[in-house]
Amino acid sequence: MEYQDVVRDVLSEQKKREFIVENLRNSMVRLGFSEALMSDFLDNIANLDLDALIDKHKEEFARVQLHHYFDEIVPGHFKKYVLPEIPKEGKILDLGCGRGTLLQTLVNEGFKNEMIGIDISSTPEWDAITSEQVRFEVVQENGFLDFIKKEEPDHITVTWVLHHMEFEQQKRYLSSLYEVLKEGAVIVAIEDSYAETIPPETGEESWEAFKEWGVDDRQKIMGAYDWLANRVLSMRTTMPVPFAYRTLEGWKEIFEEVGFTVTKTRFLGFPEECDVNTARSIIVTEK
Repeated sequence: MEYQDVVRDVLSEQKKREFIVENLRNSMVRLGFSEALMSDFLDNIANLDLDALIDKHKEEFARVQLHHYFDEIVPGHFKKYVLPEIPKEGKILDLGCGRGTLLQTLVNEGFKNEMIGIDISSTPEWDAITSEQVRFEVVQENGFLDFIKKEEPDHITVTWVLHHMEFEQQKRYLSSLYEVLKEGAVIVAIEDSYAETIPPETGEESWEAFKEWGVDDRQKIMGAYDWLANRVLSMRTTMPVPFAYRTLEGWKEIFEEVGFTVTKTRFLGFPEECDVNTARSIIVTEK
């Protein structure tokens, strides 16, 4: 089944659709999307003509989502939550680096580390990052273990990436990292994830509304948000959305299962100025 078919099934249920649309509208208003675009998108969300919608509004999607959100807002999230956890010595590998936003933020904030960004496909934004500290490479899963053995990174960052892998693929990647990384290596991960045992740091009202849904429905809602953010707002055609979400406690368990020591967990909650109103958590581990 295609991911769009799964999302269409989620959106066919009126109560879920209304919940998703209300939250999407709130987040899109905060980001600065026009009423015309939101109307074309949200009023027809259950039966989207993706090509027509994107063709009509591609300039606004690029201006608001790709440039305003990713280039102006996301670096602020990285500076607040990710950079304080990254050691300032050693080679950093950014796994699933996307546009390279995190690595550019590290350079801008004075990190002197050697940095490598890898992803399963390249983006034009890589060419705009000219620092001699940073390089990018396309690496598929079948070449990942050999690549990290060759590069021997000291630390790993992985932001909003792991849930784009199937559950078993997540474990394979983490096991490969544990096999290769040196003792003392740090992994800093941000995930679309909520905690079952600790309260959120932000967005208490959003958390209370989200908790009203059962566990299966939470997975479906998060998957729909994710697909809509990637396939529509960011106009991506190759991003997998396999609904492979874990709770913060679940992420702690899988990291520990492959051998890492979890040194910090934070349920960030529902930070404002995000593209979709979904739960976010951070986990820091060490070998």
